[in-house]
Formats: sequence, C-alpha cells, structure tokens
Amino acid sequence: MRNIYIVNATQVVTSESHPEGLFSTVSGYPKNYDSRNYPAQDGNPNGDTDAALDAAKSEYHARLSELYKGSASRVMWTVTLEMADGRTILRESKGAFPDMTPVQEAAE
Repeated sequence: MRNIYIVNATQVVTSESHPEGLFSTVSGYPKNYDSRNYPAQDGNPNGDTDAALDAAKSEYHARLSELYKGSASRVMWTVTLEMADGRTILRESKGAFPDMTPVQEAAE
C-alpha cells in the first residue's frame, strides 16, 4: 500500500507591527514523503514505506531542533508528522495555541 507522510510546521511570531502575534506556516512546509519515491528492495510498486517514514521522521526532528533554538519573536509553534489520511504520528508544540472550538451558548 502506498503511504504518504506529511511534516508540517506552524508558528506565531510577534513583531512591532503585530505585537499580538501573527500565525503562519513555517517557510517551506508542509513537506510530503511519498513511499513511491523510495524504491523497495522487493520491487513493490508502492515503494519502501519504512524509508519514507524514516525520511519524514528525520525532517520532523530537524525542524524541532531548529525551532527549539528559536528566536524571541517566535512565541508559539507546532510541528506534526501525519499520514495523508490525517492520522497523527508525532506532534510537539511550544506555547499554547488557542482553542478554535466554537463557544456554545448556554440554554436559558
């Protein structure tokens, strides 16, 4: 079976013009790792899923390392490694991203 792994990184950065913070995707992300781009030793046309996952994990950990070094203006960030179907494999964040769940009005 073909697998696609996605590494994504988002951040909130403050500046003079946006002291409240500006949400954005980190430049160059998301990055996709398709198992079909990693030839399988057994000739499987869907490629080597383990090699694709290893490459995605390597990118994930490299991005974490860079974000932990960080700058004072980057107040929040999240890095995720997911499958294309949305299942999360790894996730790490710094800071508290706001909960975007709609508020339910109390019934009177």
